[in-house]
Amino acid sequence: MTQHNHQTAPTQFVEANGIRFAYRRFGKAGGVPLVFNQHFRGTMDYWDPAVTDGLARNREVILFDNAGVSGSSGQVPASIQEMGANAIAFIKALGLASSRWHVKSASGL
Repeated sequence: MTQHNHQTAPTQFVEANGIRFAYRRFGKAGGVPLVFNQHFRGTMDYWDPAVTDGLARNREVILFDNAGVSGSSGQVPASIQEMGANAIAFIKALGLASSRWHVKSASGL
């Protein structure tokens, strides 16, 4: 992976199921990456860089905006199931064989 961190990783895009997902990748390459999904309508910029950069010392970190949020196209998911389906489509579009997930509160859905 690159020498980028939470603040300097460039925003990239990948398309899946007609949605253009915005994401950033940084940290130590190899192994199973950590994928961070923000709460309902939350953006990847809501994550605390002290946390994500700390985790990126030993793992690759992938932050992304779900559909309809910030840099991603599409409609905001109306349910946890839709959020999950979008996240799965995003992971498949990146070609990841496996990943670990961290999801911030989705209360209210």
